[in-house]
Amino acid sequence: DFDKALFGHIGYAISNAARSFVLAMTHAKFSDVPVQSSTSRYYQNINRYSAAFALTADFAMLTLGGRLKIKERLSARLGDIFSYMYMASAVLKHYENQGRQPQDLPLVEWSVRTLMYQAQEQLHKFLQNFPNRPVAWLLRALIFPRGRTYSAPSDRIGQNIVELMISPSGARDRLCQEVYREQHPDNALGMLQAALEQTVVVSPLQRKLREAEKAGTIKSSYLPHQVEEALDLGLIDNEEAKLLSDYHEAVSDLIAVDDFDPSEIGQSPLAKTATKTSTKKTTTKKKTTRKKAVSKKTTSKKKVAKKTAKKTVKETS
Repeated sequence: DFDKALFGHIGYAISNAARSFVLAMTHAKFSDVPVQSSTSRYYQNINRYSAAFALTADFAMLTLGGRLKIKERLSARLGDIFSYMYMASAVLKHYENQGRQPQDLPLVEWSVRTLMYQAQEQLHKFLQNFPNRPVAWLLRALIFPRGRTYSAPSDRIGQNIVELMISPSGARDRLCQEVYREQHPDNALGMLQAALEQTVVVSPLQRKLREAEKAGTIKSSYLPHQVEEALDLGLIDNEEAKLLSDYHEAVSDLIAVDDFDPSEIGQSPLAKTATKTSTKKTTTKKKTTRKKAVSKKTTSKKKVAKKTAKKTVKETS
């Protein structure tokens, strides 16, 4: 039974090595996936790095044994790789559970690409710091025969996500469905939601004011002053002016920070304790200095008295 288990494990390691090499050479394009959709490539990439992870963990246990537990940074990197792949799988599962909404694809792409890129980089750092260098070189040849080819998400994807977040859409509603968004002054997230909705309405008006400012028609660069000038010039009507003013007020409330008058700022108990301690030290120093001064004066007087007594005795004799 022992021989059967041993050779079975060896065969599994060899098959993992071959699988990792083939998936890396082909970018896992021929790997089987559970779904045929726009996310199929992400499943294939997870397959590739799953094989690479299994191969790396086997060789780490084979060469390091119990010392792997002591090599905490190496074992932590293995944990990171596993976590990134698990989270990428969770993103894809959530996308399926939501009904494969096309609007959510930028979110899925950004998330999976970020996670798998981090998994690749942690795997690279693991091999870079693996103490058995011949084994590390062998693993690198099997896992990265074409180098590190997986890239982080582009700025274009990030821009698409930003547009989804600032515009009312089903994607944003699904992403925030568990968030408390009731709009009242004590709920900052609710007020942020209201401001984002206002942004869609006032964006054309803001664009009109910017164009007027560029043309020199409006002199001010401060929005409330721009609204007043535009209203006087007839560029906007009273209703549009109110929309812009309300929007400016909402944004100002959101970005405002706590403001305290100097008289409202009291001294903390810690600061008071530090002040008392400092006062005690100063008083103690003063007392010590006074004692030293008195001691010196007393010693000096005694010396003078002794000298005077000696002179008197000499003169008498």
